[in-house]
This record gives sequence, structure tokens and C-alpha cells, in this order.
Amino acid sequence: MIKPKLIHVFTDYGDEATESSVSRALLFAQIPDLPHIFSQPTLSRGHLSTAAMFMQMVLPSFGEDTWHLCDITHTKLSPRAAAPYLAAKSGSQWFFAPDNGFLPLILQDSSADYYSVSSQISIQNVMKDIYLPAINTLMNSDNGSIPFTVKENVIKSLIPKPAFQQNLLRLTVVYNDAQGNAIFNLKRDEFERMRNGRRFKLSVISSYRLEIDRISASLFDVDQGYAAAYFGLGDFLQIAMNAGSAKQYYGLSEGTVILLKFMDAS
Repeated sequence: MIKPKLIHVFTDYGDEATESSVSRALLFAQIPDLPHIFSQPTLSRGHLSTAAMFMQMVLPSFGEDTWHLCDITHTKLSPRAAAPYLAAKSGSQWFFAPDNGFLPLILQDSSADYYSVSSQISIQNVMKDIYLPAINTLMNSDNGSIPFTVKENVIKSLIPKPAFQQNLLRLTVVYNDAQGNAIFNLKRDEFERMRNGRRFKLSVISSYRLEIDRISASLFDVDQGYAAAYFGLGDFLQIAMNAGSAKQYYGLSEGTVILLKFMDAS
């Protein structure tokens, strides 16, 4: 029998939605002996890049044998369209989501095998109609075999990469957390590779001009009211204000572009 140590439910709707209460009740009623947690950040429904950024940030915190049930809106127009659903196995973790490009977004840096999951034309509740049947099928499979059909071709999508030209890098805010911190589409290893030991300057031009020329260990390396750049959850670059909101004060909302300039060594 294949059995998870933890079930993680991730949704792109908040916990005030009726779907949240129904999903929690169904999960506890059918699988009461398995620990589970819900991640329900406030997101724009159907915005895959933002949802994927959140998942990439929190995934390193989950241990082996976690199963992730991702209730992600298929499209902005049709939240319960009859799209096929996928299961993906990466290491000892399983992921379940619609075949809309979301899983390749969060697993793009990992080796993963994809499988088709039985679906139906009319879906009233994803937990009841898709995920509970799928995970019960997987847990009750004979001799630990995988009871799903291999899926060779899945819809793929990518978080936009930073635009790099000469010594100038254009970064985009991909996600704002609840504190108003701005998370960018740049990871530490990419930054260090392009930096190659050089000095740099991050420039934000808004009603308040901001320039940062160092990477801090954390937000608390600067005094209250000041901004810091550091690599946070998921090793993504963040700009945050100590005791403030970078989104509100500097206009660093989702989609905002800033410039990072590398200076040649003198």
C-alpha cells in the first residue's frame, strides 16, 4: 500500500469560500487518520504564475511522502471546465492538479513523471469528484504499483525568466505576500552566475525612489522603514520593508518591472 505522511491541499481561493469548508469536511470524513494542512493564500483565481510562485516558495518545507492536492482554477472564464486532471510523482512526493500547465510550472526544476487521473464532464467539487477517488485509488493499489496511465504530453507553462541584456537585468514582481513583500522571478544561483562577483544596483522608480546595492541576510538587517533585498523562501529574490509594505510604499505590485544593473569591476 502507498500511503502519504501528510496531505497538503493548496487552493487559489481563500478559506472563506464554501468550497474550502466542503473540501475540509470531505477530506476529514473519508481519511480521518491522515494529517493534512491547507494553504489558501489570497490570489487572483486562474493566475497560474502567481500560484506556482507560492508553491515553489513553500515546497522546500515539505518532507518526503507529502501528497499535494492543488485545486487550481482551470481558466478565468470557466473555473470548473471539463479539463483532464493529472498526477505527477517527483521523488517521493505526489502532486494532483488539472492539466493546465500548473504542475510543470512548479516542477520545472525537478524530474517528474506524469499520469492521467480519471475525470468526468461535470465537476461539482474537485475534492469529492477528483482528488479523493484518485488518492484512494493510489493508496489501495496492489503491491505499491501505480494505478494511473502514463501521460506523455502535458500542457506546459513557464514563469517568465528575467530579461538580460549586456549588464542590465529586468526583473518582474511575480508575487506579493500578505505583508506586501515583493518576490521576483530570480533565484540566488541565477543571480550569482550573472553577477560573477561584480557590484550591482537595484533601482525602483516610483513616487519614492529606491536603490539597493547589497543582498541582506534577512529583512531585519535594515532599520524600520527601510527596504532590504534578500533571498527568501524558495531562494527567490525579495524586496521587503522592515515594518512596512514594499508593495504599498514603492508600488512593487505584481507585474511591476525593476532594473538590476551589474557594474564591471574596476
